[in-house]
Amino acid sequence: MTVRVLRKAVTVLETLSAAGRPVGLAELARRINYPKPTIYRILRSFLELGYLARDGATGFYLPTARLALLGRHGQALDLRRRALPALERLHRKFNETVNLGVLEGDEISYVAYLETTRPLRLMVRPGIKDPFYCTALGRAIAAFLPEREQRDLVNRVKFEPLTPKTVRNRPALRKILLETRRRGWAIDDEECDLGVVCLGVPLRDGGSPVGAVSITIPRTRLPAGREREILSELRSITLPR
Repeated sequence: MTVRVLRKAVTVLETLSAAGRPVGLAELARRINYPKPTIYRILRSFLELGYLARDGATGFYLPTARLALLGRHGQALDLRRRALPALERLHRKFNETVNLGVLEGDEISYVAYLETTRPLRLMVRPGIKDPFYCTALGRAIAAFLPEREQRDLVNRVKFEPLTPKTVRNRPALRKILLETRRRGWAIDDEECDLGVVCLGVPLRDGGSPVGAVSITIPRTRLPAGREREILSELRSITLPR
């Protein structure tokens, strides 16, 4: 019984992925010839787990970036390998904590990080994840996603104020993402941790962002001139083939 249920769930996911567009319940039932109640239960489960989203205009279903990441663990390792020289260069030049992150569902997962050797620093613990909406890494990725995917991502946010400065509503977040896209870089100005600023840029591999790089720095070590210098270096990063 368990194997049959799993086979049906995988068939639903494969059908949605192959469609390349949002698909409704009725069309899925026609394509794979399963009862609608069965398909609906499967869709609801994957929605709750974050592997599917619903199109805001039609209510149809589509895969999320989290589903794509199931088959991209090797790609994450490859991304780390390709980005590591740039991370090391940033670390040598500024001696501040440098981060490489990818979007998993509505959270940022840290693929790599190089910590500053200075005594005042924010420790990045292995396996930790942060909300995308209040991090420079998350904003740098989300701002450059296709419009529909970005909209679905923003609509799923459950805002939690990590500091008094954390963004608290969707209109404000949409405005931040629009500004991030316009200028080409993102900032978290004490929204995750008081006294800490993070500047980030997306990493693209021919299209949508595949990750982002950021530098985390205490506010006391970030005069205007240094911020401009860091942003100049961040924006010069390209992924080697």
